[in-house]
Amino acid sequence: MVRLPGNAYFMRAIVVVLLACAAVASHAQPPVYKVVAPLVAPQAPPPAAPAAAAPTAVALKPFTSRYKVEAFGFTAGMADITLTVQSDGRYQYSTALHPRGLARLVFPSNGTLTTLAETDGSSVRPTRYREEDGTAATDDDVALDFDWSQGIVHGTAHDESVRLAMPPKTQDPMSIQLAVLLDFANKREPLRYSMVDKTKIKVYEYKSEGQARLETALGPLDTVIYSSNRPGQPTRLTRVWYAPALDYTPVRSEDINDGKLRVRMTILSLKR
Repeated sequence: MVRLPGNAYFMRAIVVVLLACAAVASHAQPPVYKVVAPLVAPQAPPPAAPAAAAPTAVALKPFTSRYKVEAFGFTAGMADITLTVQSDGRYQYSTALHPRGLARLVFPSNGTLTTLAETDGSSVRPTRYREEDGTAATDDDVALDFDWSQGIVHGTAHDESVRLAMPPKTQDPMSIQLAVLLDFANKREPLRYSMVDKTKIKVYEYKSEGQARLETALGPLDTVIYSSNRPGQPTRLTRVWYAPALDYTPVRSEDINDGKLRVRMTILSLKR
């Protein structure tokens, strides 16, 4: 069977501009004190300082959302994004691609991107990543497992073996988006992330580009704009519009190369 070119491109383009739509909630954790009886009666202590505020852990809330995908100015289909909580406490974050019209002749008809990740409320740590183009062939698929006890990520990418030592807080193409939203939720500005991209670990830097008010399918929304790219590649970037009123849910994302718009994703619906 001769496979038309384009599947790998579309999957990689979606990975680049994929929008994360995770909502967050804060849960205060009460402090725990251990009382030890003194051996000798102490002198009167100085006035006690006010107790420190209890730390706040940020949790991700399940959701489903849908985006319109446009490639080179034409509607290529839809992308459904889902975040669920597994019985073991890990989060499953996945995207299903639905090409439409003529795009179905070139793009994968059942492509999916999925990560399993854990979080302590401050950082995200992926444990398993899968990228499948929806066909029986495996040359466009990625299957990675993260061994944090050994600091190794291993698996296969496009039928090539992968085994890499990874820096702390390394992400995959899906979990990096949860990491960005978790930084927003913790009132930290997204700055720099390491990510496994097929057979290499790459660094992506984020930069604020101001604010804008957008008309969206969810109504008018004030947004903050961030672009991201690899150091040394200023002409290839992704620009994302995040809506603070929706817990920084992205409502638009664009993949730009040499000043030309390649892929755009625009939010259509959000359910929590």
